[in-house]
Amino acid sequence: MKLPPTITVIGAASTTFGPKVLSDLVNHPQLNGATVRLVDINADRLQIYERLAHRLCENIEHGFTFEATADRRAALSGSDYVLIAVDIRHYELWQQDFAIPARHGIRQVTGELGGPGGMFHSLRQIPLHLEIARDIAELAPQAMVLVMSNPLNRICLAMRRHSDVGQIVGLCHGVEITHEFVFSEVLKIDGADIGSTAAGTNHFTWILDVWRQSTGEDLYPSLHEKLKGFDPKREALSRKLYEVYGYYPACGDGHMGEYVPYAWEFVGIEGPPFERMKKNEDARWERLDLLSRGEPGSDGLGEFLRPRSWVDTLAFPIMASIASNTLHRMPAVNMLNNGTISNLPADVFVETPGIVDASGVRPLHIGELPKELAAFNRRDVEQTELTVEAAVTGDRRRLLQAMLLDPVVDSVAAAERITDEMLRAQKDFLPQF
Repeated sequence: MKLPPTITVIGAASTTFGPKVLSDLVNHPQLNGATVRLVDINADRLQIYERLAHRLCENIEHGFTFEATADRRAALSGSDYVLIAVDIRHYELWQQDFAIPARHGIRQVTGELGGPGGMFHSLRQIPLHLEIARDIAELAPQAMVLVMSNPLNRICLAMRRHSDVGQIVGLCHGVEITHEFVFSEVLKIDGADIGSTAAGTNHFTWILDVWRQSTGEDLYPSLHEKLKGFDPKREALSRKLYEVYGYYPACGDGHMGEYVPYAWEFVGIEGPPFERMKKNEDARWERLDLLSRGEPGSDGLGEFLRPRSWVDTLAFPIMASIASNTLHRMPAVNMLNNGTISNLPADVFVETPGIVDASGVRPLHIGELPKELAAFNRRDVEQTELTVEAAVTGDRRRLLQAMLLDPVVDSVAAAERITDEMLRAQKDFLPQF
């Protein structure tokens, strides 16, 4: 990998992903001198990030060359890394993904990654990512592709099977979030001092062991005791699964609940607060615009310049470790299995810890998952494969097969009605059907 690298960020103009990219650049001086190409189809919002990037460079000792463009093909040539975090009309279509199945009696809790909603999200996202993958294979075949879009494991599998890109690594914060916002609060330990081995499939991952980094202490006994006094309404589904199976899920109730049929008993079926989420996004855009201009009321650049206890994107420690040949353990990477989890199929993506140095990214060998956990993940893997086939071929029968394999779908008639209504409602985004 050449140094300094060329990093292309596709989907940079996001109120969540974009600031994370800039924060991580600030906190990884090992990448000093890198060329960072910011790509997004929203030119006005992309301009905000370009201004903000230049402001940040004026306030740090190391520096980067920034380029911004709406033309991803122009940006890809010569890239060493391609970061992808894109979606199509995110909140608008997610709201449909949740509401239409709910009208037909399907008890989804989130409808983003699992359930019929997650399936239609996949059908929109996979063709878009395959278009991007074809451009990468043509213009930057040497690039490492770091995917942060959802549904992550379905996108990664589609790119692996239906494009000629090289190494694909999927990245997700689920394990870190559990460390920071559950274990840290329960155990009264800094999240940065918590380590774990988590394995499974993305958003359906199990913490096999957990320890204190500074002492090596096994934290599971203490976690077991202290959870008894924790707010019973917090993470009720995850705690019930831990009680029954003996391993804590790694992704929180909102995500874990998309993959089990009884999640609604613990999480409810009210769904995400879409209107509040959209208002919050608009407010963040206004604030980022002020911040990029350095105008009063923008609160300064402190949120980007302060040291981080955990990494925002997960992509930058990979690039920094490769650049500096520094051994680094990633809490979670999604990579082709190839025996990493021996009782799941070899040719699918699984989530495990990873090791990084100048030679690249390697998943940590797990061996067999406990059979009761592997049974959950095998069903998820089978549904993932059918969903990818449906997204690529536009085969309604494959789509229905995948939907009837979903654990929250308990009616053939409802599945058929949902399929027809969703295909009509989203026909502009599903040309393959």
